Amino acid sequence: MSADLPWLVDRQYGPWVVTAFLAEGGMARVWRVRHVETGLEAALKVCRSRDPEMLARAAREGRIQAALRHPNILAALDIVDADGIPGIVLDLIPGGATLDSELRAGPLPGALLDRAVAGVLDGVDASHLAGFIHRDLKPANVLLAPDETGGWTPRLADFGLARPEHEEPDARMTRAGFMLGSAAYMAPEQARDAGSVDARADLWSLGAMLYEMVGGVPPFDGRSVEEVLTRSARGYYRPLDAVLPGVAARWQVAVEACLQVDPEMRVPDVATLREVLRGERKWVSRGGARTRLIPGLPSAAPPISSAVSGAETFIAERAVDPPPVKAARAATIRRYLWAAALLGVLGALVARAVAAAFATG
Repeated sequence: MSADLPWLVDRQYGPWVVTAFLAEGGMARVWRVRHVETGLEAALKVCRSRDPEMLARAAREGRIQAALRHPNILAALDIVDADGIPGIVLDLIPGGATLDSELRAGPLPGALLDRAVAGVLDGVDASHLAGFIHRDLKPANVLLAPDETGGWTPRLADFGLARPEHEEPDARMTRAGFMLGSAAYMAPEQARDAGSVDARADLWSLGAMLYEMVGGVPPFDGRSVEEVLTRSARGYYRPLDAVLPGVAARWQVAVEACLQVDPEMRVPDVATLREVLRGERKWVSRGGARTRLIPGLPSAAPPISSAVSGAETFIAERAVDPPPVKAARAATIRRYLWAAALLGVLGALVARAVAAAFATG
């Protein structure tokens, strides 16, 4: 614990008394607190900075999280003034485990994977339906709350970058060209301008999280932030079935539906993503004209999902052609070059023969 912490145990903020220091991160410090009347224990998150932009962001985080009530979202119980800095009183999660720490052991197995994905999707969907974009979805921001079955329930946390989707960007908190978010999970358009994104940026982040939950590694990595951002901006990642051979097609389809560089080609919302995962909606990635969601459209290309008969088909264009397509195009170009060269040789022989005939005549 830092020696310069200005808050002391036994200090009281509103009805909450500080009882212990819990953690310190780059943006905030977290304390254990107890309600003086009910005895309820909770966590107090206080911004480390006194920069006006950061304080405005902390105040907005508290308002947004307090407006959200869902089993898969970490609840904000109160907002207090902690020596002139907004403090958010949050549910206390015993152990403090995160999805990130769980994934260090490898991919999530079977039923646990289905349950974790369902919980994360439900939390994000609730946030979107309430009108908020998270903008920092990643495994480290999913807390694992122990439940009565001995397992855990995923709960979305850290709404520090969240904002109302249909609100004009606040110049104090969002500057064009200033990157906000985590590179490995950030949509390409968010890396360019975080203030202009919509809920589809969160769908990209969900795709990156699904990839890691299923495959055990994130889809985009590199030796530097710049390299990671370059890979994501171009849609360069190993197909999920190359990372985990034999993976169920629904996971690969869902990941590809989310990790479309162009937001217009991306799966549009959590409800549609659920349908893709359940096989109720086909999603086909292919070249050619860009086509939006078309109900009942028969797929000209072989389906890459086990969708049910009559399901809607979501057709999108890959940001990068797969290797077989590149190889086929290269082979076609070689054939044209050989044909052109052969015609050139034949033309020269014919010209020479005609010249010789005129000379002897």
